Amino acid sequence: MVPRNEVQKLRAMRRKRLCIVMACENAQEAEQVQAQVLQVNNGVLVTYRRSRDVLDNYPVGRVVLIILATAEDPSAMGKTLAWIRHRWPHCPVTVIGDAGSGDLEMAARAGGAAFLARPVDPTTWEAMVRHALAAGGRVITEAELG
Repeated sequence: MVPRNEVQKLRAMRRKRLCIVMACENAQEAEQVQAQVLQVNNGVLVTYRRSRDVLDNYPVGRVVLIILATAEDPSAMGKTLAWIRHRWPHCPVTVIGDAGSGDLEMAARAGGAAFLARPVDPTTWEAMVRHALAAGGRVITEAELG
């Protein structure tokens, strides 16, 4: 059995870690982001299959970037983004969609998110991850959300 003070230390460390949250249906996209996270070696990637899963089971750590790469209805994406903006008001959010999905792009931009069309270039993934993990000091922690 692990001593209580060790458990508390582990929980505190998890709360302090930097997290990139990604909801995606395509495993290759998640692998591309994971490769960039491993190169920076300063955070973790938490993946979900659907955007809705982020709402139901959000991570414990400090979220520094949210990537939504699921095929969702634009109105559902708008609701998801509204919740994310309430939960993590200063966290950058990027929506990944297919080229020509104008309604999804409009929903993303109206919800305060950036929009990228597939396929996303590896250098774009790298820039997003490096920027998010390097700028961790500007993220509001859960205690400050109040």
